[in-house]
Amino acid sequence: MPQKPSKRARRDARKETPNAIRLTQRDIEIVRAVYDYRLLTTQHLKTLFFPSRHQAYARLSALYHHGFLNRVFLGVYADKMNTPILYVLDKRGAELLQAEQGIDVVWSKELKSLTTQFLEHTLAINSVRVAVAKAAMDFGYALLVWKGENEIKADYDYVTIRGQTGRMQSVSVIPDSYFALETPKGKAHFFLELDRGTMTTQRFKTKILAYQTYYGSGAYQRRFETRSLRVLTVTTGPGRAANLQRVTEEAGGKQRYWFTTLDQVTPQTVLSAPIWHVATNTQSEPLIDVNA
Repeated sequence: MPQKPSKRARRDARKETPNAIRLTQRDIEIVRAVYDYRLLTTQHLKTLFFPSRHQAYARLSALYHHGFLNRVFLGVYADKMNTPILYVLDKRGAELLQAEQGIDVVWSKELKSLTTQFLEHTLAINSVRVAVAKAAMDFGYALLVWKGENEIKADYDYVTIRGQTGRMQSVSVIPDSYFALETPKGKAHFFLELDRGTMTTQRFKTKILAYQTYYGSGAYQRRFETRSLRVLTVTTGPGRAANLQRVTEEAGGKQRYWFTTLDQVTPQTVLSAPIWHVATNTQSEPLIDVNA
């Protein structure tokens, strides 16, 4: 009789007796990256740490089955066999970082209960962050700092702007991320806005007015100890990017504001390719012009 095909192992269930593993320095760095980013896909981790997707899946699977990482899935339960795997920190991973790097990790299962909208937004931001980190590594630049929205929300500034009705209003200054690069041309500082097309153009205009006021007041320079700043908006498509650029220009935004789409952001393009459209300019530009 022909043998029945073997049943495919569930991706959301750990093996009771996984094969023993010996942790490497790369394993520790992987766990640290997942902790820093909060959640990463197999492809993200492959880009950062592995030469092939097969090697990435095999090692990440081992770290999952041994409890250093956990898996989260977008979509309904039935999709867990096919949807991309999202990796988050698990209890043994938190203990590993505390023991090996002295990080006081407060571990919880909170990511399991987060909304799909939040997970998709975070993944999109992390796609940009992974691209920047890998590009910086390849070019020999230093990624000096990356602060996500949660870190920024712990201590942020307010500005006062004139609202749509003409009345003055207090507005918080909270980009999706802030990061800084050390390049041969000096340090470059950036705010990142990740737009998934859900924000009204009026709300986006309010953000631009807040950034304009924030930079002009000197509060930005006092907090970040630099005058260098570009505000990067990564969005869903060219039409949306053009619309947000128009709104920015109407709010008085000029060369400080740069726009591109998420599908154009890769480690090969994010810093060096002319994928960025600059407010009030007609030509696209690279973020770091190595030939200038």
